[in-house]
Amino acid sequence: MKKLTAILLAILMLIPLIASCGGSDETTTTEIPTTEHPTTEAPTTEAPTTEAPTMESPTIEVPTTEAPSTVDPNVLWSSKTDIRDTWSGKTLNVACSTWYSTGAPWAMPETFITEDNDANFGKEIQETVLDRNKFIESTYGVKVNWINATKASMHNVLEAATIAKNINYDLAVPRMMNAHSIVAGGYIYDLANREFIDLRNTYYDKNAVNTYTAYGHTFFITGGFSTINKECAYVLYFNKNILGDGSENVANELYELVRDGKWTYDKFVTYASSAYVDDGDGIINKKDSFGFYLDSYDRFFRLFGTNIAGVNEATGEWELTIKSNNVNDIIAIIIKVHASDWFRNTGLSSYGNIRNDLADGGFLFYCDTLRISDKAQEGNVGVIPFPMLNEEQGRYYVPTDNQIPVLLCIPKLTQDREMSEYFMDVLSWTGNKYIVDDYLEIKHNHFKSDVDIEMLKSYIFPNISYDVGEHVGLGTLMYVHNSYTEWKNHFYSFYEDESPAALETIAEWNAAWGGYTEE
Repeated sequence: MKKLTAILLAILMLIPLIASCGGSDETTTTEIPTTEHPTTEAPTTEAPTTEAPTMESPTIEVPTTEAPSTVDPNVLWSSKTDIRDTWSGKTLNVACSTWYSTGAPWAMPETFITEDNDANFGKEIQETVLDRNKFIESTYGVKVNWINATKASMHNVLEAATIAKNINYDLAVPRMMNAHSIVAGGYIYDLANREFIDLRNTYYDKNAVNTYTAYGHTFFITGGFSTINKECAYVLYFNKNILGDGSENVANELYELVRDGKWTYDKFVTYASSAYVDDGDGIINKKDSFGFYLDSYDRFFRLFGTNIAGVNEATGEWELTIKSNNVNDIIAIIIKVHASDWFRNTGLSSYGNIRNDLADGGFLFYCDTLRISDKAQEGNVGVIPFPMLNEEQGRYYVPTDNQIPVLLCIPKLTQDREMSEYFMDVLSWTGNKYIVDDYLEIKHNHFKSDVDIEMLKSYIFPNISYDVGEHVGLGTLMYVHNSYTEWKNHFYSFYEDESPAALETIAEWNAAWGGYTEE
C-alpha cells in the first residue's frame, strides 16, 4: 500500500480523481491498477468523463455563490495558498456516530480499527486514512479530532451539547436515519450559497445532494470522506463459473449490456432462466444450480430503484413517492415470476430454501452489498448494477439503506463556521483523491478484473441512490413477502393502513426544512 509521506511535504495540488476506464473488454487479469496519489495539479469542478450519457440521474439545481472575480473560479477554496494557514493551530472536532458493538465510528471505521473484524478493509486502508489526516495537519496546521460521540442518535448528542453549552463540534457525521430529526431540532447550518462549498464538485455525491435538498436548503453531503456508503451499496453479483463453456463471452455480454444502457429486467430473466442446472435427480434441491437468489425479506425497491419518499423537484417539498415509481409494474412482475416455472426452476425463493453460496456454482445472480466482495474467489465473481425495469428508465439504481451510511453536516456548535465549511471541503476531496483509490485496489484484489472495477467506478458508484423514506413507517411495506402472498397483490391495502402516519412524518419534515432559520 502506497505511503503518503512524500506528499506531506508537497504543495497541495492534485491530479484528476480516477483515469477513465475506457470500456475495456478484459474480464480477468492479475495486475492491480496503479493509482498514483496526487502531487501537483489542483482539483477542479470539471465533471468526470467516464459516465455514460444515458446514466445521468435527474439533478436539482443547487444554489452556489461565485468566487470573487479576482479569483480563478476553477481553483477550489481549499487549495488556495493565500488562506491555507488561516486556521493553523486549531483542532477540528468531528462528532461521529459509532458502531453499537465496538464503538468504531460509522464515518471512518478504518481510522479506529482495533481488531480484524472491526472492518473489512484492514490495516492498508487504515494507514491510508491516518496518513491523509497527517497530510491535512502538515499542510493546514489543523488537527482532525475524530470523536466517538454516540452509539445512538446524533440529534440527541447535538441537543445535549446545545443545552449544556460546554462543547463545540465543528463537523458531525450522523447516520442517514438521523438526518430529519437533526434538521427538525435546528442544530445544523445550511450548506447552500456558502463561500467555501461548491456542491457541484465531483467529490460530493450528487445523488445525496439531490436527495437531501428541499425548500432550497441542503444540510448534508456525503462522498469521498468515507467508504462506508460504497460498502453498503446493493449490487448484483454474478457467478462466472456457471455461465457455461463460453463463460468469458457471456460475462462480456453482461458488461456490454450495462455499458449500452440495455441491461434490463427482460435480459436479466433470460440469463437467469438459462442458468438452472439439475444435479441429475430430477428434484429441485440445494444440490442444483439456480438462476437467482432472492430472500423473501428483500425489498423489491432493490431491484428497480423504487423509493418510498423524496423531494418533488417542482415544489421542493417532501412527499411520498412510492406509488408513483412503477409499483404496479414491479409487483406484477414479482407475482408473475413467483407463479411461473421460471420461479420454480431458478430458485427465486424464501431464505434458506436454496444454496446461498456465491462462488461455488450455487446460483448465477445474487443480491447483496459490496461489503461481501471479499467472498469473490479466484476472480470468478463479477459485479454489475441492478437491471433497469426497461430502457425508458434511463439510469441504473444502486440502492443503499440508511441504517449504516453516513452524512456530513455543520453543527451550530462549531467554533468557526467558515473553518467548518473549509474543512468539510478538504476532508471530501482528500478522501476522494487518496482513500477511494486505495479502496479500489482492495476491490481489485477481490474481483481480479479490471472490468469489474470499471463497473464500480462508472456504473455503480455514480448511481448510488438514497431512500430517506425507510423511517416514515413504511419500511416493511417494501419487503417482497409483505407486498404479496399466494400470488396476490396486497400492496395497496397495506399502504392504505400505514400511509396516514407516514404522511404525518412527511409533514414534519416539510415544517423542518421550510421553517429553517440561521439562528
